[in-house]
Amino acid sequence: MKKKIIGLVDGQSGNIGSIKKAIKDIIQDKPYQLKIIQSDFNPNAFAKIILPGQGAYATLISNLKKLKIYNSLKTYLENNFSYLGICVGMQILSDVGHEEKTTKGLGIIQGEIKKFKKKNLIIPHMGWNSLQINNEDKILTSAFHEKDFYFVHSYIFERVKKSDVLATTKYGKNFPSVVKRGNVYGVQFHPEKSHKNGLKLIKNFILNS
Repeated sequence: MKKKIIGLVDGQSGNIGSIKKAIKDIIQDKPYQLKIIQSDFNPNAFAKIILPGQGAYATLISNLKKLKIYNSLKTYLENNFSYLGICVGMQILSDVGHEEKTTKGLGIIQGEIKKFKKKNLIIPHMGWNSLQINNEDKILTSAFHEKDFYFVHSYIFERVKKSDVLATTKYGKNFPSVVKRGNVYGVQFHPEKSHKNGLKLIKNFILNS
């Protein structure tokens, strides 16, 4: 049986070791193989793509363009192929980000990325926090309601359509922690650092989405 290819984007925006190990553990004995994406690629060659990210929105967009990944990725997403963006990998799905400077995003999920503005709030939001499920989904079932995941971020997705928000999290205010448009998913937390809950979510994305 020919194995389906899962692409893991290395956008030079943080260590991909943890998510790489998690994917390998999940797909062992399954009809999938993992390929690291470090340059332009054929969008039709991948069954799923995962893009983890840390750091700044503008830096990740710039890196993707320098590596010639950006255009291939945009085509992949516009074709509604299966995608999971983690942290900044989620944020760049937006129309625009306002971190460091205003930067145009991939424009897949309507909205913009802005800094937390609540007074007396410790920024970055770092540590464990729970999900409130708004819309149940095949990768985000009701079993994840009020389960804890690990967050590290200073910016949030705003002006998102309610129908694109699967879950929210409260830190000073409620913000979208899981978004979806078609087969394109984004999570603000780090599932690869969220122990069994995070591994279950990654597994659901790979095997059920």
